[in-house]
Amino acid sequence: ANSTQGISIIHTLMMFSLFVSIIFYTIAFSNLVLASRDKPNIVLLFADNLGFNDISIFGAASAKTPNIDRIGTEGIKFNNWNSAAHLCSASRATLMTGKYPMRTGIYPGVFKPESEYGMLPSETTLAEYLKEEGYATSIVGKWHLGHREPFLPTNQGFDSWLGIPYHMSGGSLDQHICNFDDDETMWLPLYNGTEILEQPVKVEDLAQRYASTSSDFIHSNAKVETPFFLYMAFSHVHQLCAPKFGSEQGQCQWASKKSSKSSPKGTFINAVEEMDWIAGEVLQALDDSGVANDTLVIFTSDNGPWVAEQSCSGSKGPFEGRWLQQNIDMACTACPHDYIPDPQPNRPRRCVLIHNGTHADDLDGVHCGLDTGLGSTWESNLRMPALAKWPGRISAGTETMEMVSTLDVLPTVLSLLDKQSSEDLDGIDISIVLYGKE
Repeated sequence: ANSTQGISIIHTLMMFSLFVSIIFYTIAFSNLVLASRDKPNIVLLFADNLGFNDISIFGAASAKTPNIDRIGTEGIKFNNWNSAAHLCSASRATLMTGKYPMRTGIYPGVFKPESEYGMLPSETTLAEYLKEEGYATSIVGKWHLGHREPFLPTNQGFDSWLGIPYHMSGGSLDQHICNFDDDETMWLPLYNGTEILEQPVKVEDLAQRYASTSSDFIHSNAKVETPFFLYMAFSHVHQLCAPKFGSEQGQCQWASKKSSKSSPKGTFINAVEEMDWIAGEVLQALDDSGVANDTLVIFTSDNGPWVAEQSCSGSKGPFEGRWLQQNIDMACTACPHDYIPDPQPNRPRRCVLIHNGTHADDLDGVHCGLDTGLGSTWESNLRMPALAKWPGRISAGTETMEMVSTLDVLPTVLSLLDKQSSEDLDGIDISIVLYGKE
């Protein structure tokens, strides 16, 4: 009897131990699943040289941008979002590091085809922080933080990259030779990782390639339930270089065959609406793969329009810079890139393009007092259109006048993961602005 009772006690203890083990592993597995779900996907949509009201939701007069607008109607519209820098490279460095550009050395100019350096690999990028948390990371589009191999995005936290290394005016295209390209060898390249995929890039189908690459990245990671970071850095709406042949005005913007019958040439409206189409493809991929509710989407621009480019660039919006107009010499003329002032009695704003010492083209510039966009620290260059959505976390149809900055993206994303930066950041966590509560 005692033996039978002992066996019964041992059996009971074994069953209890098994029960406790099952409970323990169930909780552990549940925590693992919850931890995965607590890591939202991050999608950053970053425009190039877009003005404050160049998209419909911010008051664009002509361009139709229903897909980008959707981010705002389903989320929050930032009416006081500020770029932390006045030019492309510096602004992109602030987005990637959460630091002012002076601290990363990306100041005051931009990286050019002849640049030997880029953002130092010692800087910790948002992509690197997220990779530490198990994220898949990809950049599609413009990098502009160095095109020598040590400085490429795939050496700074990104698993993959399809895009161009600098702005669209950085090199010649098949049907658009830059005025500075004397021997016609400075072709604008398209990179795939660390390799040049084609040179010059084929603009005629560039938008479609950007869209399909982004969508494939979303679908493949959603399928295996891997959290992902997509940095969709549009090449739109930066203008092309001043052409060696013909007038700049009329062939300074670009778009694919999808948006322009005269591709690679296009209008500014073509460029804006094509950018919106790419954004729509990204949003559709999130919906189709079932991860839209688990994804924070942010849209903004690196800096404002290049006002002197006139029809090639966007709008200053409500930020007129009247003080500058009233306090700068009326004889001062701002010309498009590569053009220089050459006033004539009957054309005081005349600008000329010189090629090999001879007159190649001329057009009229603008009064320097109007040139408060790209390259300046006036509001029309720093106040950016910005939107964000995250269903269930960000209330739909909200607006804010809280002052926020591109600097704040990195610390805000890290806060979602309860992750601390290893460095002293200049940006701050703006979760309270996004969600409207602590």
